[in-house]
Amino acid sequence: MERGSFQLAAELGEVRLLLCPHGHFAANAETLREDQASCPTCGEKLAQSRGIEVGHTFYLGTKYSSVCNAVFYSPENKPQLAEMGCYGLGVSRILAASIEVLSTEDSIRWPSLIAPFQLCFIPPKRGSKEEEEEGAALLEQLYQQVAVALPHLGSEAVLDDRTHLTIGKRRKDAEKLGYPYVLIAGKRVCEDPPVFEVWDQNAGEVLFLTKEGVVELLSKVQVP
Repeated sequence: MERGSFQLAAELGEVRLLLCPHGHFAANAETLREDQASCPTCGEKLAQSRGIEVGHTFYLGTKYSSVCNAVFYSPENKPQLAEMGCYGLGVSRILAASIEVLSTEDSIRWPSLIAPFQLCFIPPKRGSKEEEEEGAALLEQLYQQVAVALPHLGSEAVLDDRTHLTIGKRRKDAEKLGYPYVLIAGKRVCEDPPVFEVWDQNAGEVLFLTKEGVVELLSKVQVP
């Protein structure tokens, strides 16, 4: 059977790849002739890289269509067996490869399309000044505003209610779990208007935004 594969470029990948610098051609080096060093389309020298296989395709021909008598009619109205193929996606490999390619030593960075949740809300620590200033209630209001304005994110949120822990400890845990956005009722929630601390995990940056600013930021988030 002829076989193709889907590779995710990664320095620590186990597969050696040969790539056209202009994007015309890519292949697993093991499938090419030893003397093939240039792109068959543009003639440019192929560059070497490494990748992780996350899926593959198989050409099945008529192996199964002949058994099932799966036929179609040609323009000449003659019955012909269907030519078949199949895909195989390595679900666990996709998860592992995503972590390998995107994450840092301290945090997981999931692509939005496979993140288990998009948002993590962290209220103030129990007994803190921020709690006394109704920071938890303000964070709840923020969630409600996000859920109304962006209903597709309403079910994509997690509340870390372990308020016996510091905000810093819970934020570190959120980094390790890989929530793309972490929204915190920190010190600036006491300002007028309240300002929330928003960690954009994948961009590696922290923003300080009002409720309106948070909604505007999250309006760009796409989920499956």
